[in-house]
Amino acid sequence: MINARKIATLFVFLFIGTSTTMLAQVSPQMGQEKAAETDVSDKDLKMFADAYQSVQMANQQAQQKMMKMIQDKGMDVQRFQEIQQASANPNQESDATAEEMKKHQELVGEFQKMQPQLQKDMEKAVVATGLSMERYQAVASAIQNNQALQQKLQKIMMEQNTEG
Repeated sequence: MINARKIATLFVFLFIGTSTTMLAQVSPQMGQEKAAETDVSDKDLKMFADAYQSVQMANQQAQQKMMKMIQDKGMDVQRFQEIQQASANPNQESDATAEEMKKHQELVGEFQKMQPQLQKDMEKAVVATGLSMERYQAVASAIQNNQALQQKLQKIMMEQNTEG
């Protein structure tokens, strides 16, 4: 059975571009200094926690879909990851066969085609919680740069997990 860490690794490798794209859409409108100064209320943190959890659920669904696609293509998910890691690292040689490389490339192409819809799904998940994408990104940036906010967010998320 594939563990959660492997699934997360797979997702990170394949869809790092989605998050980068979402950040890139907001970043030109807001400089780093302004993001660090963003005031974040407890209400913002609660909404962010809801949005974050919704995005995580969407990510898990996408991961499951990708794993099924890999398996349907006749590949082992762990083998796909090995090939992906080797292809992402110019200093690492791959021992993949030509057939494995072909399947890998086809799957990566299919995953890239999924990105726009996954991004839309993530944006819908965020907006459904009451935050705009711009505000979500601003809060995320503020949290990233402020340990007190990180601790507050962790507390909120722990409370939500024990309630639900």
